[in-house]
Amino acid sequence: YTDVAGNNGGAGTTPALTFDTSDPAAPSAPVLASASDNGFSNTDNITNVTTPAFTGTAEAGSTVTLYDTDGVTVIGTGIATGGNWSITASTLTPGVHTVTAKATDAANNVSPASTGLAVTIDTTSPTLAITSSVPQLKTGETATITFTFSEDPSTTFAWDGTTGDVVVSGGTLGAISGSGLTRT
Repeated sequence: YTDVAGNNGGAGTTPALTFDTSDPAAPSAPVLASASDNGFSNTDNITNVTTPAFTGTAEAGSTVTLYDTDGVTVIGTGIATGGNWSITASTLTPGVHTVTAKATDAANNVSPASTGLAVTIDTTSPTLAITSSVPQLKTGETATITFTFSEDPSTTFAWDGTTGDVVVSGGTLGAISGSGLTRT
């Protein structure tokens, strides 16, 4: 540069500039944190926790945003510290939610969405109805006892005729058979 008197000035210090126009890679698919997956299995993604925590990986230092099924509704954000993130979601309604994640880097570039994770929020307690084919039994009589479940208990409900998940008083109960919602 030259001033009005004709003196030439120095060039000054050249600044270091970084241009980042690349979108970060998509984060890993969200994983339901085992502490939030409180059903029979801590890997089945079925829970009654309505504000579950999710974990995953993304570009280090990026802001990770979790989205609900529609891919638009934000349910939580966090920072990928060292590339790892953990985010507690806002309240999710009962039902199935497909949770995805996107990462936004320091230059405000946004990644593609991650693969979705299907999570079921179940806040309804199961019910059991026990009925008999005979309303009142006398000594020596038999009846068919039917157990009708609102949700399939799978193999968690059993009775082999002497031990299991049933308490019998005033008689005997043979082994339970069947599967699914109805056992006899």
